[in-house]
Amino acid sequence: MARIYWTAEASGQLAGLDDRSQQAIRRRVEILADFPYAGVALKRDWEGFRKLSAAPLPWITIYTVRDAETVIVGYLRHARSRWETR
Repeated sequence: MARIYWTAEASGQLAGLDDRSQQAIRRRVEILADFPYAGVALKRDWEGFRKLSAAPLPWITIYTVRDAETVIVGYLRHARSRWETR
């Protein structure tokens, strides 16, 4: 089972959301403890990161897997924002 760590930036972004959204995102991220590679691998500027949707909420969790035992949540992004280089 992998340990999940949140960066200060990701924690701050999460804290800025309403309680319902925070709980839903945390529940979704907990899946990564058992399945760290569940998210989609990113490319280009985001190589080495993965994204995990918090659907039906419009939030994407961006994280990296350091080894099979360590998941680091780096960012939360709104699905409609232009965070990914095209």
